[in-house]
Amino acid sequence: MEKAERLQKLAQAVLEMDVEGIVPLIEDSLAAGLSPVEILAEGLSAGMRQVGERFKQGEIFMPEVLVSCDVYYRGLEILRPLIRQTGGGPVRGKMIIGTIYGDIHSVGKDVAVPVFQAAGYDVIDLGVDVPDERFVEAIREYEPDIVGLGTYMTSTFMHTRETVRVIEQAGLRDRVKIICGGPAVDPAAARRMGADDASDDAWEAVGKLDRLVEELRAARRSA
Repeated sequence: MEKAERLQKLAQAVLEMDVEGIVPLIEDSLAAGLSPVEILAEGLSAGMRQVGERFKQGEIFMPEVLVSCDVYYRGLEILRPLIRQTGGGPVRGKMIIGTIYGDIHSVGKDVAVPVFQAAGYDVIDLGVDVPDERFVEAIREYEPDIVGLGTYMTSTFMHTRETVRVIEQAGLRDRVKIICGGPAVDPAAARRMGADDASDDAWEAVGKLDRLVEELRAARRSA
C-alpha cells in the first residue's frame, strides 16, 4: 500500500467515526515507516479538516463531529509520546483554553481543542467553570500566546470583562492575545470587553488564531 493511500485511510477513519479501526491503522502506518508527525498532520488532521468542511455544509451534525473528535483523540494518544520522542513538527503557537467562570458547558470546547491541535497548536485544556485566577496561574505556568475563553451563554460571555481585568491586574495582558468562543459570542462585543476577537466556529477561529499569534510576535519583535 502506498503512503498516500495509508494517509487517506487515516483521514477517512476520522471522517467515518471509526473509533475502533483507527488504532490498527496507525500501528500499520508506523510499521510501514510513516513518521508520527506525518500520520498526525497528513492523516488525522486532514480528516478533521474534512469533518469541519462537511459540518459547515450541513452534511454532518454535532453528534457526528464529537465522535470524529473521539477518533482523533484516540490516535493522538498513540502519537503524542512518539512525537515528543522525535522532537515533533512545527508548532504554530501555544494556547490555554477553558470555559469561563460560571459556565459548565464543554461541548464547544471539546470540539475546538482537537481542531486547534489539528491546525498545529499546542493546546492546554483547563476544563470548565474556570476561575479567573486559574487563567492567571496558567499564563504564568505555560506562557501561552493565546488565551481561549469558552463562553456558551450570554450571561457568562459578559464575564469576559472581569476575566480580562484580572489578567490585566496581574500584569500579564500584554503577553497574550485573548479570544472568546461559543454560540453567544460577538467579535465587536468581545473587543469592547477587552478581548482581542471572538468566533462561534472552531474552524473559522484557526485563521483568527494565526493572525493573533502573528500580531503578538510582531509586537514582541518591536518591543
